[in-house]
Amino acid sequence: MTKKKFPQKIKNFLDLSREKKVEWINNNIPDFEMYCHGEGYLGAFYPVDIDLNKYLSDRNEYGLSGLIVKQDPEIDNERIQEIDAGADLTKAETYFLCQSIAQNDFNGWLTHNSFEIDFLDGNVFLYFQGESINKNSFDFKFHRAFTTYKSMLEFISELPFSYVE
Repeated sequence: MTKKKFPQKIKNFLDLSREKKVEWINNNIPDFEMYCHGEGYLGAFYPVDIDLNKYLSDRNEYGLSGLIVKQDPEIDNERIQEIDAGADLTKAETYFLCQSIAQNDFNGWLTHNSFEIDFLDGNVFLYFQGESINKNSFDFKFHRAFTTYKSMLEFISELPFSYVE
């Protein structure tokens, strides 16, 4: 949370377009990235659309059944053989496949980051998504503002393979 109280009302900020909010943040909180680290880190999610056809069309190359087994060790050998032979995946197996692909893709994850700012009539939570540039650097992009922490967490929980620490 910044220690500064900004001399405007929440509605004036929320009524700005996303682009104008980004401009406002850059002008009024030029070191906003500092607030996205540490306590500003909330968790991560995997936003990448997975091309399942790539995996389904070359099951052996990608070890498709092995990826599913990593998430569902209870699957029986008969079903594994059916999958290897080209059987359609169930909804659960498709989810397990996507989960395994996401867990193995270290570069596809984005972070959830947020900090609170104070206005004359209350506060707002600014939500950013961070993309890893290298081992120690992130590119934080403003996504949206929330009037409550709870509403922000509800939004985050709807993102694919999302978690909050």
